[in-house]
Amino acid sequence: MNLNGKKILIAGGAGFIGSHLCERLLPENTEITVFDNFCTGKMENLKNVKNDVRIITGNINNFEEVSNAIKGNNLVIHQAFPYGVATRELDKQFVEDGAIGTYNILRASVEHDIEKVLYASTVAVYGRQEYTPLDENHPKVPFLPYGATKLLGELYCATINNVFGLDTVSLRYFNVYGPRYATFDHSAMIHFLERVIQNNCPLIYGDGSQVRDYTYIDDIIQGTVLALKKDNTNGGVYNIAEGEGMKIIDLAKKIIEISGKNLEPRFAEMNEYKTIEKGLPYGITQKVGDKYLDTRKYIANIEKAQKELGYKPSTDFDYGIRKTYEWLLEQKHQVMTH
Repeated sequence: MNLNGKKILIAGGAGFIGSHLCERLLPENTEITVFDNFCTGKMENLKNVKNDVRIITGNINNFEEVSNAIKGNNLVIHQAFPYGVATRELDKQFVEDGAIGTYNILRASVEHDIEKVLYASTVAVYGRQEYTPLDENHPKVPFLPYGATKLLGELYCATINNVFGLDTVSLRYFNVYGPRYATFDHSAMIHFLERVIQNNCPLIYGDGSQVRDYTYIDDIIQGTVLALKKDNTNGGVYNIAEGEGMKIIDLAKKIIEISGKNLEPRFAEMNEYKTIEKGLPYGITQKVGDKYLDTRKYIANIEKAQKELGYKPSTDFDYGIRKTYEWLLEQKHQVMTH
């Protein structure tokens, strides 16, 4: 699909990934509309494009607002979910946004003859891990309501595609990082970076052997744009990730190395961590003796995206960490000077 002249609505366009997409898509001679309730999205994220995009404040769980925003566009990118404020608490799962909001976007897209909807999903749909690397056919057994909600969104996309002919594609992002990601509650990487900036040792919960697939924002944007351009994705799903794993202990050491500070990782029992509660199901942690250990080794199999989309993640890990570190330092400096 040629994006030249296309009108694109980005739901959640003021967020971390959404704002980077705005910057990437504008040079393709597109007209961008940002639809965001600014719950976690920020106008600051749009400072480089605010004069070149249309901005609508609204909520995806309000169908009338969604319909009015989508009308007149050609493509819709659905990145809207208040991930930064979601927790493990049952009253903070934002099911209305994740389920009803996604359905509203799909319904309005059918009614307004949208050519394609791209939906941002997550590694969390896999949940309990049975093998690694995780391919798109891996069983989906989410252990968090967030993962279940995102999986429901994928099912809505596939169903609407099958029944109404709306072209859809769902992308399962793995541990995205980079400038503008500022929620350390959901990212060991940001948590470590924040502590190192404050001259504190990175604090590792568990033994540090848990593995994550960290993907720099530029690679996420590359995969997203490739999926948007591909014709007839027909409700398909793709892992968009680095395709390589890193142990948390190695991540902490790498961050210390890049900072140039004389620090060492520290360890804490997982059951001391504020988001780790009693009764966690198998797949999140296992109790070994009197300790809880994270057993997950989340590494993506990206062969499908490579073959069908031409996706090629290329960001050097040291470069990505350094850029994220420098951005966080800049944010701290701005706070201190205002």
